[in-house]
Amino acid sequence: MNYKKVYPTEVIQGFTENSMFVLMLYEPESRRKVPVMIGSHEAEMLLLELSGKQALRPMTHQLITSIMEQFALTLKLVRIERFEEGIFYATLDISDGFNIQHIDARASDAILLAMRQGADIEMAQNVLDDTGFTPKEKRPEEGNGNAFSSVEELEKQLCQCEENEDYERAAEIMEKIKRLKGED
Repeated sequence: MNYKKVYPTEVIQGFTENSMFVLMLYEPESRRKVPVMIGSHEAEMLLLELSGKQALRPMTHQLITSIMEQFALTLKLVRIERFEEGIFYATLDISDGFNIQHIDARASDAILLAMRQGADIEMAQNVLDDTGFTPKEKRPEEGNGNAFSSVEELEKQLCQCEENEDYERAAEIMEKIKRLKGED
């Protein structure tokens, strides 16, 4: 199976009652982004990792990292292998120096461990093709607030996308909202 390296770039909060979060993964070769829906706890931990800050007490991914260090285990690679029914499935490749074990993991947990331990994150090409999108270039008419759609209209569209689990369109709308608010 063919894999592409992806990088976590940002965490965006949704606009629905459930207030789900979206972790954006970026694949530089094709310039595609992949939205991964995550919960609030995972978002908080990812934001801490992206900012380089530490929690006051060890969180689960930090605990696992400490245990792995104590037993001379190394996270070699995180692979996001498939996407089924709105869920990303990931595998941790963990080495003891002699053998590599493949361990099933939630994508958000796997990404946190990879960020904490400096391991690469790869996504299966077919998953990238099925879930990724290429952000549109900013057009002049989308400039400083006189765009075609107001933020309120876009937020309504975003709620509908999240309710319908149309995450690709939701991510595009969130990018547009950010541009309109001047948060690029």
